[in-house]
Amino acid sequence: MVTINPSPNLIINDPAAVCSPATVDLTAAAVTAGSDAGTLTYWTDAGATSTLETPAAITTSGTYYIKLTDGNGCETIQPVVVTINPLPNLIISDPAAVCSPATVDLTAAAVTAGSDAGTLTYWTDAGVTSTLGTPAAITTSGTYYIKLTDGNGCETIQPVEVTINTLPNMIISDPAAGCSPATVDLT
Repeated sequence: MVTINPSPNLIINDPAAVCSPATVDLTAAAVTAGSDAGTLTYWTDAGATSTLETPAAITTSGTYYIKLTDGNGCETIQPVVVTINPLPNLIISDPAAVCSPATVDLTAAAVTAGSDAGTLTYWTDAGVTSTLGTPAAITTSGTYYIKLTDGNGCETIQPVEVTINTLPNMIISDPAAGCSPATVDLT
Protein backbone atom coordinates (compact mmCIF):
# COMPACT_ATOMS: atom_id res chain seq x y z
CA MET A 1 0.00 0.00 0.00
CA VAL A 2 1.32 3.42 -0.99
CA THR A 3 0.52 6.40 1.19
CA ILE A 4 0.60 9.86 -0.35
CA ASN A 5 0.46 12.55 2.26
CA PRO A 6 -1.04 15.90 1.33
CA SER A 7 1.09 19.03 1.41
CA PRO A 8 0.68 20.99 4.63
CA ASN A 9 -1.62 24.00 4.59
CA LEU A 10 0.44 27.21 4.86
CA ILE A 11 -1.60 30.40 5.22
CA ILE A 12 0.29 33.67 4.83
CA ASN A 13 -0.95 36.94 6.26
CA ASP A 14 1.26 39.70 4.89
CA PRO A 15 2.52 41.82 7.79
CA ALA A 16 1.39 45.42 8.09
CA ALA A 17 3.56 48.02 6.41
CA VAL A 18 5.96 49.88 8.70
CA CYS A 19 7.98 53.07 8.44
CA SER A 20 11.76 52.97 8.28
CA PRO A 21 13.80 52.38 10.44
CA ALA A 22 11.29 49.91 11.92
CA THR A 23 11.68 46.26 10.93
CA VAL A 24 9.22 43.45 10.15
CA ASP A 25 9.20 40.13 12.03
CA LEU A 26 8.26 37.28 9.68
CA THR A 27 8.52 34.83 12.59
CA ALA A 28 5.55 36.45 14.35
CA ALA A 29 2.70 33.98 14.82
CA ALA A 30 0.24 36.31 13.07
CA VAL A 31 2.10 35.93 9.74
CA THR A 32 1.26 32.21 9.51
CA ALA A 33 -1.86 32.09 11.70
CA GLY A 34 -4.22 29.31 10.63
CA SER A 35 -1.49 27.16 9.08
CA ASP A 36 -0.91 23.48 9.81
CA ALA A 37 1.66 22.49 12.44
CA GLY A 38 5.25 21.99 11.37
CA THR A 39 8.63 23.63 11.07
CA LEU A 40 8.86 27.04 9.40
CA THR A 41 11.96 28.20 7.54
CA TYR A 42 12.54 31.52 5.78
CA TRP A 43 14.01 32.13 2.34
CA THR A 44 14.85 34.92 -0.10
CA ASP A 45 13.79 32.91 -3.16
CA ALA A 46 10.85 30.73 -4.20
CA GLY A 47 13.10 27.72 -4.70
CA ALA A 48 14.20 27.87 -1.04
CA THR A 49 17.88 27.84 -1.98
CA SER A 50 18.97 31.07 -0.23
CA THR A 51 18.29 31.32 3.50
CA LEU A 52 16.85 34.57 4.85
CA GLU A 53 19.41 35.57 7.49
CA THR A 54 17.26 37.72 9.79
CA PRO A 55 13.59 36.74 9.41
CA ALA A 56 12.73 38.39 12.73
CA ALA A 57 14.10 41.78 11.64
CA ILE A 58 13.50 42.47 7.93
CA THR A 59 14.79 45.91 6.92
CA THR A 60 14.05 45.92 3.18
CA SER A 61 10.76 45.82 1.32
CA GLY A 62 10.26 42.84 -0.95
CA THR A 63 8.85 39.38 -1.42
CA TYR A 64 10.27 36.67 0.82
CA TYR A 65 9.28 33.02 1.17
CA ILE A 66 8.21 30.83 4.05
CA LYS A 67 8.47 27.04 3.85
CA LEU A 68 6.38 24.81 6.11
CA THR A 69 7.62 21.25 6.61
CA ASP A 70 5.20 18.93 8.41
CA GLY A 71 5.93 15.78 10.43
CA ASN A 72 5.77 13.63 7.28
CA GLY A 73 8.48 15.69 5.55
CA CYS A 74 5.98 17.26 3.18
CA GLU A 75 6.62 20.89 2.29
CA THR A 76 4.74 23.95 1.13
CA ILE A 77 6.34 27.27 0.15
CA GLN A 78 4.40 30.54 0.05
CA PRO A 79 5.43 34.14 -0.65
CA VAL A 80 5.10 36.88 1.95
CA VAL A 81 5.22 40.56 1.01
CA VAL A 82 7.06 43.00 3.28
CA THR A 83 6.56 46.75 2.93
CA ILE A 84 8.91 49.16 4.69
CA ASN A 85 8.10 52.70 3.71
CA PRO A 86 10.84 55.34 3.69
CA LEU A 87 10.51 58.41 5.88
CA PRO A 88 9.29 61.51 4.06
CA ASN A 89 11.87 64.11 3.11
CA LEU A 90 11.36 67.33 5.11
CA ILE A 91 13.55 70.26 4.08
CA ILE A 92 13.59 73.27 6.39
CA SER A 93 14.72 76.76 5.43
CA ASP A 94 14.84 78.92 8.54
CA PRO A 95 12.75 82.07 7.98
CA ALA A 96 14.46 85.46 7.82
CA ALA A 97 14.85 87.33 11.08
CA VAL A 98 12.32 90.08 11.73
CA CYS A 99 12.11 92.97 14.17
CA SER A 100 9.45 93.05 16.86
CA PRO A 101 6.48 93.56 16.72
CA ALA A 102 6.57 91.71 13.37
CA THR A 103 5.83 87.98 13.49
CA VAL A 104 7.16 84.94 11.62
CA ASP A 105 4.90 82.61 9.60
CA LEU A 106 6.16 79.01 9.84
CA THR A 107 3.31 77.89 7.56
CA ALA A 108 4.75 79.88 4.64
CA ALA A 109 5.59 77.60 1.70
CA ALA A 110 9.20 78.86 1.62
CA VAL A 111 9.92 77.33 5.05
CA THR A 112 9.37 73.76 3.76
CA ALA A 113 10.01 74.24 0.02
CA GLY A 114 11.34 71.08 -1.63
CA SER A 115 9.83 68.72 0.95
CA ASP A 116 7.75 65.66 0.11
CA ALA A 117 3.96 65.95 0.04
CA GLY A 118 2.05 65.34 3.23
CA THR A 119 0.50 67.00 6.25
CA LEU A 120 2.55 69.52 8.22
CA THR A 121 2.01 70.09 11.93
CA TYR A 122 3.84 72.51 14.22
CA TRP A 123 5.23 71.86 17.69
CA THR A 124 7.11 73.58 20.51
CA ASP A 125 9.18 70.49 21.39
CA ALA A 126 11.15 67.81 19.55
CA GLY A 127 9.03 65.07 21.14
CA VAL A 128 5.95 66.61 19.48
CA THR A 129 3.95 66.62 22.69
CA SER A 130 3.07 70.32 22.77
CA THR A 131 1.27 71.87 19.79
CA LEU A 132 2.42 75.29 18.61
CA GLY A 133 -0.67 77.45 18.99
CA THR A 134 -0.07 80.07 16.30
CA PRO A 135 2.43 78.76 13.73
CA ALA A 136 1.46 81.51 11.28
CA ALA A 137 2.28 84.30 13.75
CA ILE A 138 5.30 83.44 15.91
CA THR A 139 6.17 86.29 18.28
CA THR A 140 9.09 84.79 20.22
CA SER A 141 12.56 83.75 19.06
CA GLY A 142 13.44 80.11 19.55
CA THR A 143 13.57 76.61 18.12
CA TYR A 144 10.28 75.15 16.99
CA TYR A 145 9.56 71.84 15.26
CA ILE A 146 7.72 70.87 12.10
CA LYS A 147 6.42 67.33 11.56
CA LEU A 148 5.66 66.01 8.07
CA THR A 149 3.32 63.00 7.89
CA ASP A 150 3.05 61.34 4.48
CA GLY A 151 0.24 59.26 3.00
CA ASN A 152 1.73 56.08 4.51
CA GLY A 153 1.62 57.54 8.02
CA CYS A 154 5.41 57.87 8.14
CA GLU A 155 6.71 60.94 9.95
CA THR A 156 9.78 63.14 9.91
CA ILE A 157 10.42 65.90 12.45
CA GLN A 158 12.85 68.78 11.88
CA PRO A 159 13.75 71.89 13.89
CA VAL A 160 13.23 75.41 12.57
CA GLU A 161 14.92 78.48 14.05
CA VAL A 162 12.96 81.70 14.50
CA THR A 163 14.69 85.00 15.23
CA ILE A 164 12.66 88.02 16.29
CA ASN A 165 14.92 90.92 17.19
CA THR A 166 13.83 93.45 19.77
CA LEU A 167 13.65 97.05 18.73
CA PRO A 168 16.55 99.19 19.91
CA ASN A 169 15.85 101.35 22.94
CA MET A 170 16.11 105.01 21.93
CA ILE A 171 15.80 107.73 24.55
CA ILE A 172 14.90 111.22 23.35
CA SER A 173 15.64 114.28 25.37
CA ASP A 174 13.92 117.30 23.90
CA PRO A 175 16.38 120.17 23.32
CA ALA A 176 16.02 123.36 25.27
CA ALA A 177 13.82 126.02 23.76
CA GLY A 178 15.65 128.77 21.95
CA CYS A 179 14.87 132.15 20.46
CA SER A 180 15.01 132.88 16.79
CA PRO A 181 17.40 133.19 14.93
CA ALA A 182 19.18 130.61 17.12
CA THR A 183 19.25 127.02 15.82
CA VAL A 184 18.85 123.67 17.54
CA ASP A 185 21.37 120.86 16.97
CA LEU A 186 19.46 117.51 16.90
CA THR A 187 22.64 115.46 16.44
